[in-house]
Amino acid sequence: MTFEIKVTKEYEGVSPKGYIKKMVDVPFTKVHKLIKEKRLTINGKKIKGEVKLHTGDVLKCWLDDIKLRKDNQTINLNENQQERDLGIKTIFEDENLLILNKEAGVVVQGAQDNDTSLSLHLQYLKNKNKDMSEFNYFHVHRLDKDTSGVLVCAKNQIALRELNKVFAERKITKKYLCLCDGQFEEAEGTIEVNMDRNEQGMKEKMFISQTGGKKSISHYKVIDEYEFKDETVTMVEVQIETGLTHQIRVHMKSLGHPIIGDKMYGNNYINNVFENSLKRQFLHAQSLEFEYNGEEHKFVAPLTNDLKSLCNKLKLVK
Repeated sequence: MTFEIKVTKEYEGVSPKGYIKKMVDVPFTKVHKLIKEKRLTINGKKIKGEVKLHTGDVLKCWLDDIKLRKDNQTINLNENQQERDLGIKTIFEDENLLILNKEAGVVVQGAQDNDTSLSLHLQYLKNKNKDMSEFNYFHVHRLDKDTSGVLVCAKNQIALRELNKVFAERKITKKYLCLCDGQFEEAEGTIEVNMDRNEQGMKEKMFISQTGGKKSISHYKVIDEYEFKDETVTMVEVQIETGLTHQIRVHMKSLGHPIIGDKMYGNNYINNVFENSLKRQFLHAQSLEFEYNGEEHKFVAPLTNDLKSLCNKLKLVK
């Protein structure tokens, strides 16, 4: 089966991936597959790079089973799962923006029938606000399931389009905190490497490529060193210029200092040392700065309770 959607003016500047994910009820991973297999095209051509939609563009998609969200806003949701309070704290909210401190375990890009899907919490907030508009609150960027911290969401289509443009043009400052294995030789530095996606079935989803992939850039700065059960660990602040999948996790591993608790790229021995004190990787989106509607915004997310608890067990190295 195939369907076509002609892009209207209100979706100017939105990414094809995000638009299709919003219009069609499929997991985000499947959207990537559709593009790779040329079963999702724009104006009859394969979608490449960071292309954005323009008024009049025609998106064509080939799917075995098509379920359009516009026909049913809550498609594929159980009756008791149309909304769910996931206990996510709101950092800031106005008529356009919704800034959350995402908890670990919440799926940002998962299917809507997942009971930890962010979409359920956004629907809960929309209903709590008694917002009767047709637009469903939507995230502007992504965080890994087990990464916590600042997450920007839009409350209307205009805000989503404008924020998508800000993020696409990288007019933002993103800073993360991560707890890493070992002692760093340099107090600060820059990592600039190409990253590519591994074949399906490999343990590590991403790898550093010498022959292809996309450029990735991170700047790191050591904050403090600690001891935990005779092991030395380092708190590091990382500012990213690019936002590739698992970028910080891969970069820290490349330095020989993988993130504590990272089951995909981490050190099994050090992870076992922390296994009773931490159930996920210590990676937290600490702050995000950008200009919106002529105003400078900076949002800071306090460490979540699980990370605070671990920090209380660390002994500062003087």
